Amino acid sequence: MTFDYRSMSGFCKRLALAGAGCLLAIPLATQAQEGNNFRLTGQISALSDGVFRGVSQTEGVAQFTAGAQVAHTSGVYAGTLYKTMRDRATGLDGQYQVFVGYRTSLAGTDINGRVNFKNYLGLAKGTDDDLVEYEVTLGRKLSERFSGRLNMAYTPDHYGNRAKAASFAEIGLSFKATPKLTLQAANGFRHIENSTDYASYLASAQYAVTPSFNAALSFTTTSERERGGKFDDTVFLTLQKRF
Repeated sequence: MTFDYRSMSGFCKRLALAGAGCLLAIPLATQAQEGNNFRLTGQISALSDGVFRGVSQTEGVAQFTAGAQVAHTSGVYAGTLYKTMRDRATGLDGQYQVFVGYRTSLAGTDINGRVNFKNYLGLAKGTDDDLVEYEVTLGRKLSERFSGRLNMAYTPDHYGNRAKAASFAEIGLSFKATPKLTLQAANGFRHIENSTDYASYLASAQYAVTPSFNAALSFTTTSERERGGKFDDTVFLTLQKRF
C-alpha cells in the first residue's frame, strides 16, 4: 500500500485549527488542577530580511513572526507559528504551522524531535500549499564556552507542484564570549527535488538585551550566490521577544 502525501491538501488546515484550539484549552484546563505540569510561552520576532535555512523568504524585505507553545514537564510540547513571507512570482505572502515534539537528554546530548505541519498562504488555486516535515536537533555542550548543534529536516512532499522530497542538514558551533554575547557559525546543505540544491553559510552575533529580549546581527551566503535573488549574500538584523 502506498500513501499519497499530496492527498493531504486541506489536512494541515484542519489540523492547525484543532491545534490552535488545543493550545487554548490545555493551559486553561490544567490551571484548575493542583500541581500544574504545563507551561505556556510565546514569542514575537522582527527580521530585517526573512532568512531561513540560508535563503530569503521575503525577497529582501522585513519579516514578522509570532508563535505560542505549550510544554509539559515530561518533554512533550505542541505549538503554532505564523510568519510573513513574500514571493511575487507565486503570490506567496505567509505561512502558518502547527508542530508537536518531544525534548529529552541522553548522555549529555540534548535531543529535540518534532513534526511540523506547514501551510503556505497566497498561492494560486490548485497549487500544493502544505507539507509535513520531520525535524531533529541535537545539541551538546563541548566546553565551558563552546556548544555544538546538528539540525536535520526532511519532508517527502515539499510545497509547490514541482518540488517534491526535500531535506536540510546544518551543523553549527556557538561561543559564549560574555554572559550576554554569543557568537555563532553554521554550515548547511539544502536539497529539494526538481529545484536548486545549495550549501549555506552563516555567521552571527547575538546579544541578550534582557533575559527575554535578544538582538542578533547575522551574515549569510550560499554556494549559489551568483544566481542572485534569495541566494545572494545577506546581512540582517533579528529582534526577538519571549513571553
